[in-house]
Amino acid sequence: MIEKILVAVDGSQSAEKAAVFALECAEQMKASVVCITVIRPIEAIIGMKLEYVYVEESESIANKLLAEGEKNVAKIVKMGKRRGINIEGKVVRGEKIAKAIVESAKSENADTIVVAMHGNSGFLSEDMGSVTRRLFSSSPPCPVVVVPPSA
Repeated sequence: MIEKILVAVDGSQSAEKAAVFALECAEQMKASVVCITVIRPIEAIIGMKLEYVYVEESESIANKLLAEGEKNVAKIVKMGKRRGINIEGKVVRGEKIAKAIVESAKSENADTIVVAMHGNSGFLSEDMGSVTRRLFSSSPPCPVVVVPPSA
């Protein structure tokens, strides 16, 4: 029985379709939903060494990415709450997106992961997106539902 669905979004139309699918499933199954977006670190050269920065000054690129991630998750959370679904949203930080999705599914005890076939990489192909492909090789702890853009 599916009690908790983890859906990963990135602001793309495909990810929003996947999120709608996850919400429809949650509604039918009376499941809860955790909606996440993964923020990768911004690489910045400071001095002579490479450092990873997530959030620095208020006008930083990292802070803008964080705000965009929060906006993407909030949109899905609002949709879920309107449907009466028990839903929460989280911005997750991780260097590797697929790994962060798997780790989130484990920590949330998700029964199912829902992702879009293609994400916000800017490159569409007939194949699955790179994050979705990597998700399968990251040993997900539960079944993964891949929602095509035509859904």
